[in-house]
Amino acid sequence: MATEQTALLYLDNVFPMRMGMVDIRQLFFRNEISRVDSILPKPATVPYGFKVKTVHPRIKDGGALIEFTFESSPDEARVVAQKIVASVAESLHQHRASFNMQPIRTFLVKGEPFLEDMVNRYPSPRLRIEFQGDSKPVSVEKLYQKLREYGRLYDIAVYPNPHTSKEAPRYAIVQFTRIRAATSARNCLHGYVMNDSTTRLNVLYERQLRTNAVKDWIMDHPRITIPVVAALLAGLTYSVFDPLREFFIASKITQRFNPEEYALYRWLRRETWARLLPTGDDETRIGQAVVVWEQDEDNMAKVKAWLREEPETFIVVSGPKGSGKSTLVKATISDRRNRLVIDCEELINTRNISETTLVLAKQVGYFPVFTWIASLTKLIDTLVTAGTGQSAGLASSPHAQIKKVLETTALTLRDVMPPPEEQDHQQQQQQSDGSPANETRKPGVMEVVREWFPTKNSKKSLSTAEEKHDRREEIPVVVIDNFMSRGSPKNDELWQELAEFAALLVENELAHVVFVTSNVGVNKILSKALPGKSFETIQLSDASPEVAVKYIAKEMGVERVEPILNTIAEALGGRLNELELLVQRLKMNMDPEAAFEDIVQRNVVEIRKYGFNDGAENELENTKFEWTPIQYWQVAKALATAKSINYAELKWGPYFKGEDKPLWAMERAEVITIINRNGRPDSVRPGKPIMYTVFRRLVDDPMFSASMEIESHQFLKKQNEETIAHLQETVINLSQVYNGRPPREIETRIKYLLGKIAKLQKDIEASEKHIADAQQAIIRSWKDTDA
Repeated sequence: MATEQTALLYLDNVFPMRMGMVDIRQLFFRNEISRVDSILPKPATVPYGFKVKTVHPRIKDGGALIEFTFESSPDEARVVAQKIVASVAESLHQHRASFNMQPIRTFLVKGEPFLEDMVNRYPSPRLRIEFQGDSKPVSVEKLYQKLREYGRLYDIAVYPNPHTSKEAPRYAIVQFTRIRAATSARNCLHGYVMNDSTTRLNVLYERQLRTNAVKDWIMDHPRITIPVVAALLAGLTYSVFDPLREFFIASKITQRFNPEEYALYRWLRRETWARLLPTGDDETRIGQAVVVWEQDEDNMAKVKAWLREEPETFIVVSGPKGSGKSTLVKATISDRRNRLVIDCEELINTRNISETTLVLAKQVGYFPVFTWIASLTKLIDTLVTAGTGQSAGLASSPHAQIKKVLETTALTLRDVMPPPEEQDHQQQQQQSDGSPANETRKPGVMEVVREWFPTKNSKKSLSTAEEKHDRREEIPVVVIDNFMSRGSPKNDELWQELAEFAALLVENELAHVVFVTSNVGVNKILSKALPGKSFETIQLSDASPEVAVKYIAKEMGVERVEPILNTIAEALGGRLNELELLVQRLKMNMDPEAAFEDIVQRNVVEIRKYGFNDGAENELENTKFEWTPIQYWQVAKALATAKSINYAELKWGPYFKGEDKPLWAMERAEVITIINRNGRPDSVRPGKPIMYTVFRRLVDDPMFSASMEIESHQFLKKQNEETIAHLQETVINLSQVYNGRPPREIETRIKYLLGKIAKLQKDIEASEKHIADAQQAIIRSWKDTDA
């Protein structure tokens, strides 16, 4: 009797298979049940009352399981189901999938499909068939008969091997030639029970073990492969990034991306922003700054004359801070097309060497820069050393990238440097004769930049081509500003690298190098970098009071200033920093005397902090100076009444004892200035003119002056007491010679030592008297401010 029966069929090649987490094919093809319904034939065309009951899409496998019902007796259900599947397959014979143009195959499901959605399990042509049950083992022949209908097979292997092991096979590894054959077999045979036994087949995907001999060799030989990979990366950097960096450095040197170089930008700024805020253009400001020091016009002429020559040595412009060194140099090179400025003050204000590299790269136009490469190579070298026991040699010092930046800058300057006059004349003659030039020569970075970005200078040179061309005006100028502005030992390597970079440029005649510094000891490191050559040196000083008064009048917009400003200008000296600060106070409608007093008090605080190591901040920062407050007090007390003091007298006095390191340390800290004469230190002056007034204020302060006098005489007293103790011991030892009867010569020595002891004793008494007087002065000068 016919009853309703249920069975499953599997449609293969309905959807694209999902082969990984990201498979873009799933975005272009519909993975919906409606697509399966459109593929299936109409129930009326299939015999035995065929009806679709449920559709289970198998998206990862690229197919679908169709649960259907039909009319049949239980004994003939399997045969009828096969006939229905054959009828469906015949109706779909001409139907092909749109995504791969392959036919849709139909199979009867013989087992119980494993409907899983595990994320990390994807189709594979390799299947693992596990045997579940204790009946007789399944042979390779039987497996082949069951699997062949789904597709061709590469191999079938059962484990354990029945020929070499006494144990019965527990599973088999089956390799199909196509993945879709494996997916069909898995969906149709999972849970199938063999007819002649009770063995159940559990079918799972087996990941393929892909072996790569090249990859294995690379992983097994890190001592060889890591240096080779590093060399390849270095070659890639050289071929890709270095030309790009040279292009940006050349653009920085030639001011190609500076809008100030283009007439259109200057016109727009002059007609728009300058009308709202008339601050004047750059050329006017530079001219005003130079006029401050009228006596420096000769120095500007000297620098321009040196720049018109071939690069042979360094140009050193030195002087105290605020004397107009940087302004003079920038005004001198303002009309030069090829110029580069490196500000060392920005370099030493960084927190670490990586930040220093970034700042230097920005100043010279070095881009792109990868500061993390040094840390990465050091990490890789550490891992290789730990794994292989041998260093790969990849780690580099933190200053290696700074050297790389400077070397690339030097190479770019070589391209920017104009050719020699003989070569330039020869090329012009070849062009006029129509003869081919050097065809093998490739255009440099500078030539490419000039072609791409013509500026006012290049247009002017084209319009005046008939005039004689002076190539010396195009020689690049490299200005290293604020060189050795601080004498900290941590910056010594940076100064050395910059000096060697400058020496490389000068020795190869690639550029003029101008050092701007306030450090008098700069010649030592420069002579080491460029030995055997004398430097072109300019020493700047403070301007005269008359020039300072003219500057104040010009900034204030008046012809004459108040008489009090003449006295204030004389006290401030020709130091630009203090003059600008005074002008700012006056423009804020502050009284001249109050403005001057504010500047003096500001410098008093700085001297107390940086000269006498006074203040809570120094205590918290644990700041250590190379001189003592007593030593600096002697300098300040002497300069309060004199314009300069004798360097040798100070050095060999009781407070320095022949040590000149404290004096040079004071000069590096810019609290004093050492004047040289005939190549030797001759005199000592304040670090800036305003310090004369500051020193007088400190000496006139009874509390501070008395306190420093107490410390000074306590130092002398302790020093004399130690000397007397040593002399007393010597006298006692000499008195015991020959059992207390020393000869006449030794008695003479004893009398001499006793005389020194008497003199030192008087000095100790005088020091005690000074200490007592100073203590009384402190008591008398103190007043209760709240009273």
